[in-house]
Amino acid sequence: VVQLISTEILPYANFIPKEFVGQIMTMLNKGSIHSQSSSFTEAEIDIRMREEFSKVCFETLLQFSFSNKVTTPQEGYISRMALSVLLKRSQDVLHRYIEDERLSGKCPLPRQQVTEIIFVLKAVSTLIDSLKKTQPEN
Repeated sequence: VVQLISTEILPYANFIPKEFVGQIMTMLNKGSIHSQSSSFTEAEIDIRMREEFSKVCFETLLQFSFSNKVTTPQEGYISRMALSVLLKRSQDVLHRYIEDERLSGKCPLPRQQVTEIIFVLKAVSTLIDSLKKTQPEN
């Protein structure tokens, strides 16, 4: 479904109502969250599948958070919306990590949360590199 959204819907976002695109971005944002509290009965395969799903959602947000060629304001709309959601999501992950790290004392944080913070930091780094390569007028 995320691949379908990525290839068949978001590239044509300037022809789709903004409210619908906003709902898609909200869904991708929710899908990108994977450091949720897991129960002891949750199977290891379920955890890996959840992590992979959240990574795909986050990568989709990253993919549409910048555009190399924006000729009209409508074409830049999807980039601005995705960038806004991506940055908010990254900020939430960073804040939660800092707070949890402070509260954990000497106990290590869950693997899922460490994986998520690493992925977010890599994504932000990729975004910064991409923005440096993008033409200033875009």
